[in-house]
Amino acid sequence: MQALAPQGGFLSSLKQGFAQDVEREVVRGHFDVSLPSGTQRYYCLLDPKTGKSEANAVSGQLVSRRDGMTGMKGAAVTFYRCTDAEQKGMLVTTGYLVSSSVGGGSSRAATVQGPPQVHAPTVPAPAAGLTQAEVLTVYTRFIAGQNAHDRAAVSDVLLNSNDFVWTQHNGNSVWGYQEAMDAFEKSWEGIWRLDPQLNELRIAEVSPGVAVLITPLLFTGGAPAESPSAVPVRWGGVFVKTESGWRISSIFITPLESGHARPGS
Repeated sequence: MQALAPQGGFLSSLKQGFAQDVEREVVRGHFDVSLPSGTQRYYCLLDPKTGKSEANAVSGQLVSRRDGMTGMKGAAVTFYRCTDAEQKGMLVTTGYLVSSSVGGGSSRAATVQGPPQVHAPTVPAPAAGLTQAEVLTVYTRFIAGQNAHDRAAVSDVLLNSNDFVWTQHNGNSVWGYQEAMDAFEKSWEGIWRLDPQLNELRIAEVSPGVAVLITPLLFTGGAPAESPSAVPVRWGGVFVKTESGWRISSIFITPLESGHARPGS
């Protein structure tokens, strides 16, 4: 049985995560991968208006759309590539309705709607790269939730602990999971956007079940009645592996010299 390994780098998966339109894209298939924590299902997306398929698979929750197709909620991009799953015969498309009129062509659809009952063969994934892929998935969900000002999405990836700490770039610290969530929600009343600078993103597993992610980031913020300002910072996060998966246990923000982090740099 062939194994499916995570492929690609931080740039491709993160760029897809921040650029894809999950509200418009639909699921065209899925495949299963056997991880140390259990079998994980990943999904491949397609834009029904353009016919373009996303390169990297995503994890998330299936939702039924009014048009009969299957959408995604809380999608997070992974390192697993859909083309690899297709080439190895792992991609299951049965059960997914996908209608398209791209280029004036006819629609195509599977005969069964809704989440499929067919299970793809599971294959073991190599340990190398799994931690980075899983941590990157959590980080992508964190950034997406922050930019959407979505309390549920952000709270789902933070460690629910009184020892959680968010150290801000001005030197202040917010201790506690609930306190941090309240502080985030208060900040979202104004302008609040995070744009990671991907070229310098690094992930390291410092011990079993503990990883660190460091990246420059451009923070754009401001009070509701004020003009927003863009501030380059360095975002650092400590990730811990729990029974429910990886969670962010600490966030440390430090200032960077002006001009270090710019969009597209």
